[in-house]
Amino acid sequence: MEYTEVKSKLWTKDFLLVNSITFLAMTAITTQMGTLPLYVTALGGSKAVAGSIVGILGISALFFRLPIGILLDRYGRRLLLTIGLAILFIDFALLNVLQTLLMLFCLRLIQGIGNSIQATSAATMAADLIPKEQLSVGLGYFSIAQAVPGAIGPLLGLAVVEAYGFEALFRVALLLTSVAFVLSFFLSAESPRTLFFGEKSKSKGGAAEALSVMKNRGVTFPSLIMFLICFANSGVIAFIAQFAIEKKISGAGYYFTVMTVVTVLIRFLFPQMLKRVNQTFLICGSILSISAAFGILAYADDLVHLLLAAVLYGIGFASLLPVMNTIVLQSISDHERGRAIAIFSAALDVAYGGGAMLWGIIASMYGFQVMYLFCGGFGITALFVYLLFDGRKKKMS
Repeated sequence: MEYTEVKSKLWTKDFLLVNSITFLAMTAITTQMGTLPLYVTALGGSKAVAGSIVGILGISALFFRLPIGILLDRYGRRLLLTIGLAILFIDFALLNVLQTLLMLFCLRLIQGIGNSIQATSAATMAADLIPKEQLSVGLGYFSIAQAVPGAIGPLLGLAVVEAYGFEALFRVALLLTSVAFVLSFFLSAESPRTLFFGEKSKSKGGAAEALSVMKNRGVTFPSLIMFLICFANSGVIAFIAQFAIEKKISGAGYYFTVMTVVTVLIRFLFPQMLKRVNQTFLICGSILSISAAFGILAYADDLVHLLLAAVLYGIGFASLLPVMNTIVLQSISDHERGRAIAIFSAALDVAYGGGAMLWGIIASMYGFQVMYLFCGGFGITALFVYLLFDGRKKKMS
């Protein structure tokens, strides 16, 4: 009874710690987003080498997501979270010592593994800590800790490199990771419920249960929707700067700043939105807002239109992600959470990792306008996927 009372509160000590750990770890990772290609160049590497070193983090994350999900459901969240942070700590420490292109590639591969472990563990632990009746709201708040580093990390990284050099950059990342690592020891022990389900998972066999989770439409449909949205958005992330140069638009970097600010604001308003807006309407409106953002980008010829697209995407994505995540978690049992979150996260890894390659081909053949119209088409496809999923769900009920 005492455990239930504690779990009825959203802002517990553990939930605050998981948010803080996620923020620190993700900031450490994102400090390298804009600086790593510069570091590769400084070491004598080509653009192709820079691309492979940058991309290997996402590829390694993709291959390790599902095995990590199985381990989470077998051995608990806190142990895996601490291991992931320890890997990141060692990785950033070695980046200051092993300064060759080959070692950089290997360390980025290891960094991807460590990031996969800590990110999946933290997300699963957050889902465990959030009361079921506040799941969408809690995931919305947790996603702020995931989103804000994407805005401040690259700016911090560039500022440190310009002022103090690359070695200082890796020291900053090491400091952030070390604080996150220490904080992980202040998390409470695994709950009896989590440990019970962990034992249950061992007895059934991780691979068989992982397959059953993948067959669950409540997991696959939301994951497919987010895959389509993030696949389309990868074209923006990869080519917005080049698009702005071609269009002679200055200040393109503000696109990400505005998008992140809007995302954070919407997620603070999210609890009230859930109370007043029908879920189907909220999801459809969010997808249409995202699709409209891509359409505006296709015809943007000044900074105002660029920032308007950022606002629309921020509004849509901030509302869509926690709702889709909630649908996934409500569709599975507690002991399947690690695998479900791993599958959901892997969909995003594939989208962001593989999307840029396709959009690069389309942009080189047909130009950025056609590319962004295709991105909008992916958004509309996501809307049809949701309507199909919603229709089937209503028939079953």
